[in-house]
Order: sequence, then structure tokens, then C-alpha cells
Amino acid sequence: MFEFTLINKAVLLLVNTIGLGMAFWIYFTNRKARINQLFFLMTIFALLWITLVYFASISTNSYQAIILSRLSFVPVYLCLGSMYFFTIFFPRKEKRSLFLDVIVLAGLIGLSFITVFTNLHVKNVVFKAWGVSPVLGEGNILVYSTIFLIIVLFSGILFQKYFRLSTEEKFRTQYFFFGFFIFVIMNLIFNVFLASKYTDFPYYLFGNYSVIFLLGFTAYAIVTRELFGIRVILTQALVGIIAVLLLAQAVTATEWLEFSWKFALFLLFIVFGYFLIQSVIREIQRRAELQKLYEQVDKLSRAKSEFISIASHQLRTPLTAIKGYISMLIEGTYGKLTGRTIPPMEKVYQSNERLIKLVNDLLHVSRIESGTLRIDLQKISLEDIISSVVDELKIRADERKIYLKWEKPSKPLPEITVDADKFRQVILNIIDNCIKYTEKGGITVETEQKKSSVKLPQGSILTVIKDTGEGMTEEEIEKMFESFSRGKAGAKHWTAGTGLGLYIARKFTEVHGGRVWAESPGEGKGSTFYIELPVK
Repeated sequence: MFEFTLINKAVLLLVNTIGLGMAFWIYFTNRKARINQLFFLMTIFALLWITLVYFASISTNSYQAIILSRLSFVPVYLCLGSMYFFTIFFPRKEKRSLFLDVIVLAGLIGLSFITVFTNLHVKNVVFKAWGVSPVLGEGNILVYSTIFLIIVLFSGILFQKYFRLSTEEKFRTQYFFFGFFIFVIMNLIFNVFLASKYTDFPYYLFGNYSVIFLLGFTAYAIVTRELFGIRVILTQALVGIIAVLLLAQAVTATEWLEFSWKFALFLLFIVFGYFLIQSVIREIQRRAELQKLYEQVDKLSRAKSEFISIASHQLRTPLTAIKGYISMLIEGTYGKLTGRTIPPMEKVYQSNERLIKLVNDLLHVSRIESGTLRIDLQKISLEDIISSVVDELKIRADERKIYLKWEKPSKPLPEITVDADKFRQVILNIIDNCIKYTEKGGITVETEQKKSSVKLPQGSILTVIKDTGEGMTEEEIEKMFESFSRGKAGAKHWTAGTGLGLYIARKFTEVHGGRVWAESPGEGKGSTFYIELPVK
């Protein structure tokens, strides 16, 4: 038992030394900060608690042992009160409830009175081989229930606050919770399970000493500028536990050879553990940097979308007015134009039309990226939409001396539920793209109804648009439906394009629960576009 007494003294001295060092370190780091002041009080009360428990356990007088045992619980209540107010200010101060403050303080004062001046909590002590053990009274359940409610209260305050904190503040809170978790688990193991099963050894003392983990992780969370979250904590804890076990094995070795190889293993593990922790920290740092870059890119993307939206709205009104006036000039509303002036005016009109289309495309992109795209669903006939698009674009195809034909299905297709304007835009953008990149031959449009499947119980309608144009490489097909993406042929033969048409077509199709894709045998061998929409 002499050996245990020596170990107990050594552990108590070590915990008090480390605890006092942390208390003054945190306090003098920023004496005016409320969380530093509260941590100082919390640490002093915690150390006073384990010290009084120690002196109570070594008392030789029963009256003195009872008084010290009762007094040892008062610092526990004071520490709980400090922790309650600490969670209000940590990691940042939020609105306090005066009612809760009064309830907590009244409850702790009441517990102190019951513990010190009555025998409801500690009614007697028992002398054992290792020292003195307190005998709890009938008020034991009331005391521990109140303690449990206060712990739940300040944990709830911190947990509720957690979701409003920044990333760094969340890391700090995780450190506090992790230290508190270790403290609670070790108290359950040593103070509840082992203490109740094995009464011939003071296991509860080691549960009490585990408060140093709570204080250590909390101190680290207060002063450390760069925190890395729970993964680093767990890695450090795991490395530390294994290192302690390896060192314990080496120290308890009975032979020099056994000590040598076990201590060498311990040293090797320390080196390995150090590099493991550093690798985890580097990985988390890289992720944090990527997260910051992502946030910056996202911010720039939103700013770009807002700028495009504002600019497009401001441009569309004057362009529409220009279109109207040029149309009236060509029609002779303001007087008949001469033969020489009509062709230039028609070119101006066409250029204005291209500008209007560009503005509309930019508006669509802005609404897609900002999530403000409106969909007006209605039952429509796909044949009617394709017919109107083919009729509209046939003039352009004739100008380029290529054909544009639609091979209508032999049986009427079922109606589909879509936004007619937006799905018309899908068909128009893809056929318009085919016309741009087809020099010889032409474009064929076909539609067919596909059978039902698990994903599409009512079946789907597949629209196939095939051209005999420039074709595409596999790399171009992969990027075909991305925003501002254009193939080699587009950059070479159609410099006025923006690369938005197919991107908008894909997004509009996906909004309707469909999909769009492209295939091509290779450059110069034409392309085929597929649009599949579910029947609803």
C-alpha cells in the first residue's frame, strides 16, 4: 500500500503542477478576457476538489475525514458554476438568460448547504486499507441529479451555439467537448463501474485526476491560434495512449534486454507518431486552403452571375427598342428606303438579333447558376414544338445550301409535361448548332417513344438530331455541354459563338428530369445529339 500512496502523491502533485501552470498561463495571456478569467476559476476549483479529496482519503480522524469529504464537494459545485458561465462566453459571448443564471446559482448554493451542513449527501466515512472512503446519504440522488441537469444545461447552451459559429470557433468547441468527453468517460469507468465493483481500491481518485484532460483541451482551445478539428485530436490522443502503454511496458520490464528492446520500440513509435500527426495536420491544412479557395471562387461566381444578370437586363431594353425601330425602317414606316440602304439595314437588324440572343443566353445562364430559373409546366405536343423550330430554322439551312428535314413518327407521340418555351429553346439551340457546323449535307430530326423502365415507369420520348458536319473528338464530346465551351471547328468557322447554347440546352433538359448527350465517329464524320424526356 506504500507503493500506491507514493504513486497517488506523485499523480496529485503532477496534476496540480500542470493545472496551476495552465491556469496562470491562460490568465496572464489576456487578463481582461472573461473566458480566461473563468477558466482560471474553473481550474482552481477543480484542483482544490482533487486536493481536498486526497486529504480526506488520508485522514486518521473520522470527524476530520467527514468534514473534508463534505468540503471537497463544494469546489465541484463552484467548478460547475464556472463551467456554466464559461460556456456562455466561449468561444464567443451570446445573449444570456438572467433567469437561468439565478436558477444555476441558487441550485449550487443549495447543494453546498445540503452537503456541508447536513448528512444527506455525506453521512459518514469508512476506514479501509488504502485510506478513507465516504459513505453517501439519502440525498445522494438529489445532488447528482442536480449536477447532471447543470451539465446538460451548459452542454445544451454550447451545442445550440455550435451551429452559428465559424469554422475556427467550431474547432475550439470541439476541443472543449473532447476534453469534457474524456473526463466523463473516465469518471464513469473509475468512479462508477470500478468503484462499485471493487471496493478494496480507490479507483475514484483516478477518475478525479482525469479533470486534467478537460482543463488541458480547454486551455489549448482558448490560446492556440491554429486548430485543426477533431481528427487531429483523436490522432494525438491515440498516439499518446499507445506511447504511454509502450513506456509502461518498458519501465516494468524485469530484465535489461527486455527493457532495451521495449524502450527502443517506444522511441521508434514516438518518431512514427510524430510524422503521423504532422501528416494529418498537413492534410487538414490543405483541405482548409482548398475550402477557402472554393469559397473565394464561389463568391466570384456569384458576383459574376449578379453582374451578368444586371448587365443583361440593362442591355435587353435598348436592344429590343433598336430592333423595333430598324424593323419599322425596313418596312418603310418612316418613309421608303432606297435599294442601297435596305441591305445594310438588314445586316444591322441581324446583328441586333444576335446581340439579343446573346443577352438572353447570358440571362438564362445567370438564372441557372443563381437557382432562380422559373419553370411553367404544361402538357404539350412535342411534334408541334419540333415543327415550329424546323420551320423557323429552315430558312437559315437553305441559305447555307444544306437540308433540314424532320422525319415525323408514324404514330402520334404522347403529350409530355414541360415548359414549352424552354424545351423549344433546347431543340432550337441544338439544331442551330448543327447548322453552324455543317458545310455539306444537312440535318435530320427524328423522334421515337421508348418503352417503360424502372427509372421511367411511363416510358420516355427520344429526339435524335443528326448532322453531316464537322464531327467531334472524344475530348470535345466530354466538354461539349459545359458553359463557354467550344470545339475546334467552332473556333475556326464560327467565331461569333459564345459556347452557351448547348450548356443551356443541357440545363433546361435536366430541369425537366431528362438528359442530353452527343456522339460522333470522329472529325469530319458528323455528330448525333440525343434528347430524352420522361413521359409524365
